[in-house]
Parts: sequence; structure tokens; C-alpha cells
Amino acid sequence: MSDAPILGPMNHVTDLESAGDFERKHTPYINAERDGDKVRVTLKVGHYVSHPNQPDHYIPWIMLYAGDAPIARFDLVPVASDPDVCVTVAVDAGTTLRAVEYCNLHGLWAAEVEV
Repeated sequence: MSDAPILGPMNHVTDLESAGDFERKHTPYINAERDGDKVRVTLKVGHYVSHPNQPDHYIPWIMLYAGDAPIARFDLVPVASDPDVCVTVAVDAGTTLRAVEYCNLHGLWAAEVEV
């Protein structure tokens, strides 16, 4: 799929294998590695397909939730920073982590993983 308008208020692609490049470049990638009672979480937008990082098209922020509770927010600027961040969090096993990112042109995109 080519660049398209916002698909909905919160875009959540569940099948990335059949998704187009538009969805793949906007869907957050979550890597979570448990080490005892801590989890090191890496969030990246553009993991599947590179997302632009220019003044007219970029990712201004990414938020991380544990269940419904916000636990981290990363504010980014175009050109000088990439939407690729890490944080270590203390969450129980079985917790669902959700990354939500905002594209200044194409709205909100989310992905989830259970840790």
C-alpha cells in the first residue's frame, strides 16, 4: 500500500505478514527481554520498513503502557533523533506492554506484547 491517510483513531495492525509497507513503517516494534524482576524494552518505529524522519514527516513521540497505565514517554524531534528508544521497567510476568506512537501525518499506531 502506498502512503495513505490515517486509517482510524488508533491503528493496530495484527497481521504484519499481510500488511503493506505503509502499515509496516508505522507499526511500533517491541522487543522485551526479562532479566529477573526487570524487563529491558526496546521500541522502534520503522523496524519493518524505514519511517521518514524529516521536518514534514516524523514521529514526535512514543509512549509505553503496562496494561492501561502509562509508564514511559519519549519525545522526539525530526532529523536529530530517531524513533528507536530503550527503557528498563519493573513489571510482573504476564503483563501486556503496549507501545503507542504518533506520526505527525498519519496518526496513532499501536502494538502489544506480553512479557
